[in-house]
Amino acid sequence: PVMKIPTHKPCIRTHNPEQVFKTQEEKWAAVIASVKEMQNPGRPVLIGTDSVADSEMLSRKLTGAGIAHQVLNARQDREEAEIVAAAGKQRQVTVATNMAGRGTDIPLDDRIAELGGLHVIAACRNDSKRIDRQLSGRCARQGDPGSHQTILSLEDELIQRNCRPTLIKFLSGHATKGGPFQRKLNLYIIRRAQRGIERQHREARRALLKHDRQTGRLLGFSGPME
Repeated sequence: PVMKIPTHKPCIRTHNPEQVFKTQEEKWAAVIASVKEMQNPGRPVLIGTDSVADSEMLSRKLTGAGIAHQVLNARQDREEAEIVAAAGKQRQVTVATNMAGRGTDIPLDDRIAELGGLHVIAACRNDSKRIDRQLSGRCARQGDPGSHQTILSLEDELIQRNCRPTLIKFLSGHATKGGPFQRKLNLYIIRRAQRGIERQHREARRALLKHDRQTGRLLGFSGPME
């Protein structure tokens, strides 16, 4: 049985409209522009990336834009908790792989709540929507304010790996036109690719469970499996 447990305090997280760009260069430029916008009032920003390579590449771009920041990926595993815990300080910018720092609370510095709280930018979609929700859930915890936005491109690995080249070409040809319809179409295709991966993982888990049960029946004479 599954039981839904309400949050300790009402969630007041703000979800900004998702953006999908034609190229990764356009996407990273939009990420940097969003960081600068949030830094004007002094809000902290946490950026989630798909890989160590992306986190380090974005770090170079932020440095080139004159934006001070911290990077959290597999190379900083010892300082992981300290870096994440400091991500709520004023004007702090943290670049992290999506799996890094999970389970560590991000307390907001003084007056950050008045400015709008922590802003989380998802620079990718993951194989599982559950991981996407974990990233957005890093902000607006325990009744604090916070906001979340997703900035993607049609060159992201999730699209390139799980969509047909003809479909990607069609979407790229219309990406510059923009508009609500084009944005919804891009997001629908991305979510469809994500569902396809989740289905593959689900079937793999089901096959493994079936194999374990068959093995248990065949070896039943030796007692229950551990």
